[in-house]
Amino acid sequence: MAFILGVFDLLAYAIPGSIYLSVFAYASHRAGWIDVPSLLNVPTVLLLLALAVAAFLTGQASSPLGSVVDRLNPFSPADLPGEAKEEFVRRNAAAAPRRFLRSDPFTLLAALEADDSEAAAEVSRLRATGLMLSRSVPPLALGALAGLVEIFTGGLPLFAGLTGLVLALVAAGCLHQSATFARWAIVRTYELSYWNDDERSPDEQR
Repeated sequence: MAFILGVFDLLAYAIPGSIYLSVFAYASHRAGWIDVPSLLNVPTVLLLLALAVAAFLTGQASSPLGSVVDRLNPFSPADLPGEAKEEFVRRNAAAAPRRFLRSDPFTLLAALEADDSEAAAEVSRLRATGLMLSRSVPPLALGALAGLVEIFTGGLPLFAGLTGLVLALVAAGCLHQSATFARWAIVRTYELSYWNDDERSPDEQR
């Protein structure tokens, strides 16, 4: 379980936090607040440890902003769990009358974690990937904004413009894929719950 939580923390918090730190470090260096190259003189182990802790804390602190992105995501339907359930039932019509479909997906995931930790780990990975993508959108958007500013204030306007455009496109892609992974996680939860369901007929259990 510690390994599962470690992967979840890495994907959902540390990676988005590291992107925030990268944008902050660049903006701070350009503004003259800090001298980023001088940080390389810090012992490597200490620097890496500090960056890892800072990235995790930044990811945790920015988590509410990521939740706002999830709610406002134009690629995510208003009733994502309901649509994911409909997709599962559409492909598995025999499961329609099963009681587990009346349960919340997170409740089903908790049951999977108790019964089959390996199966639950797959769902947790999908959820964590979706969260990583949605929580990476704000810092990527900030990076794109920094690129826009650099067009007028930097010495390489073409490079700055292309960089800002790429970051904006990556942010849009992350927004789309975050909704996709969130749906996959719920569908996979129903699929695994179906195969763990004791109500399946003998023919289905073969």
